[in-house]
Amino acid sequence: MIFASLGTMDMPFYRMAKAVDEFAATTKEEVIVQTGHTDFNYQHAKSFKFCTKDEMRQYISDASILILQGGWGTISEAMEMHKRIVVIPRHDKTEHIHDQFQLVRKLDSLGCVIGVFDEKSLPEAVKRAEAFDFKLTEKGNAETIIREKLKIWFG
Repeated sequence: MIFASLGTMDMPFYRMAKAVDEFAATTKEEVIVQTGHTDFNYQHAKSFKFCTKDEMRQYISDASILILQGGWGTISEAMEMHKRIVVIPRHDKTEHIHDQFQLVRKLDSLGCVIGVFDEKSLPEAVKRAEAFDFKLTEKGNAETIIREKLKIWFG
């Protein structure tokens, strides 16, 4: 199963919703999407708006690959579970209150996630994720690992 999460931001993320549904049409894997505040008529993926934190952790745990928006919360949880993570960052001002591209570019360069900076490349990114070698295998939580790797982030 592939699990996608558009997060809980109260701004819609139609660009990701469309890309995930188009991808779902091309795969034999079940695709489940947590849509949050993005109302989108999915044709090829199963979807739901919100769930409990425990349910979210279960979806993350059960998924073979995650497709996430660029928020740190779910990314860090998924990293701690050593999951294969594909991330589509939200654009500043139109899809979020800040730009998620900087964080996603850095995590991509460190080998923590596969960044998708053009949603048309989502199918290719998922194929790369199937063979993804998770780089952060040290013990500790994701914030501690990233802080050690970056030394300047998280203060």
